[in-house]
Order: sequence, then structure tokens, then C-alpha cells
Amino acid sequence: MELHQKEISIDSHNHGLLKLKLAQKPYNCGGCKEPEYDLQACYQCLKCDFHLHKECVPSPYPFYLGLISCDLTFQPDPRGNIIACDACGKHVRGSFYQGLSHGKPRYLHPCCAKLPFKRTDNGSMVLDLKEKTSSICLICGNQGHSRDFKSWAYVPRSGGANYCYHVSCVKGKVETWKTTEEDSNQRQNYGPSGGVGTSSGAQVTEPGQRQLGIVKSRRGEKVLDFLDIAVEIFNIVVSLLFGLPPLPFSLVVKWLRKNK
Repeated sequence: MELHQKEISIDSHNHGLLKLKLAQKPYNCGGCKEPEYDLQACYQCLKCDFHLHKECVPSPYPFYLGLISCDLTFQPDPRGNIIACDACGKHVRGSFYQGLSHGKPRYLHPCCAKLPFKRTDNGSMVLDLKEKTSSICLICGNQGHSRDFKSWAYVPRSGGANYCYHVSCVKGKVETWKTTEEDSNQRQNYGPSGGVGTSSGAQVTEPGQRQLGIVKSRRGEKVLDFLDIAVEIFNIVVSLLFGLPPLPFSLVVKWLRKNK
């Protein structure tokens, strides 16, 4: 378990010490500039509304990311360069990690760089984080990483599953839903009617009827069983990315069936 200092100071914020305490509301991180909905501990200024992810604290030390076999160094901002995060496909607007792997530049939001490689639920479900996969994302219908599509994916390990969830697609859906929810200030609102969330930097193709092909080839209880598993996995990924509690079953199914 990683330990964090209770108080820090950073050069980019001149109000003195930042204290580590539970967030009282969603915020935009002052480091990476990404929205945060998890009300877990973060660094906060006592004089203004500045919040900073624990992962976005500047570090002079590189760290090795085994998933991509790369040493990463912390960068405070992109300095006007237009770059996208390898993990989620979104544009990098604030602090990030940078590295070089097999001659290829790597860019990652700090929180994306710290995503767990494996997640095991209380049962037998195991999800692996992969840079590339031939599995089909149940949201967008695309396969893994390609020249025109940037996103890592969480892939179920057991049961011969040939589907996954792209980090970009889950982030896009949830962030768009949360933005709509906040704008309307109605917790009953189960989200936008649009397609893949525009907050994702990934370019997606029209999946037609591919994404739920497994469901449509079965009947009755098998369909419901698959949907139960698909929604469960989706909510595990939501927990990994946002720290949020499970989303409503009907909302997730709506997203999965959007392009049927």
C-alpha cells in the first residue's frame, strides 16, 4: 500500500501547504486537469478550491511501468503540444507521465499510469488490463489498440470471453453521464441519449450489431445471464477508473444496447 504525506507544497500553487483529506465534492484536478468524481482523499488548499490527485503530485523520480516495459518521468504540462493519453485516448491538458518504449513515445495521465493491471472481485471474476487485445469492446464494437484508436482495455480472463471494455469508452460514457447529471442537478437522470461519450479521445467505428452478438445468439435466461455478467464487469471497471459505486443496471444495459 502506497503511503502519502499528510501535507505537501508544490511550485505551481503558491498558497502554501496542501493538506490530504477527503474530498467534499467532485472536482477538476489542478494537476492533470481531469474531472474527479471519487470523494476519496486528495490534496486540497485551505485558501482556495484547488484540489490535486495523489497520483498527480510532482515527482523527480522515474518509475517503471511493466505493462508497456517503459520508464516514465513526470511532466508538469504538455507545453502546447497536442498529445493523447495512451491508456484512455483523451487529450493531455495538464500533468502527465512520458516515456519511450521500443522507440515509441508514451504519454499517460498520472491516474491512468497507476491503473491496476489485474482486478479480482469477491468471486472468480478476474480482469486483466491490456494494451492490445483482439477482443471486442461491448460499448463501441472496436477491437484493441490501432493507429487510429488509442485505448487500453480490461479483459475478462476466464470463460473464453472474447469481449472487453475499453478504458476510453467507459470513461467517455461515465463522464458524459456525470456532466449531464450535474447540469440538470437531478440524480434520477440516467444520462445522455448520445453515443460514445465525446470526452473520450478515441475514434470509434459504428459497431452495427457486433457488440451484442453474443447476447443475440442466445435466448431467455442465457441472455439475462450474459447481461448480468456484462453489467457486473462494467461496474468493476467503473470502480477502477472512478471509485464510484455500481451504476444502475438499466443505465448500463441501455449503453450496451445503444447501437443494436
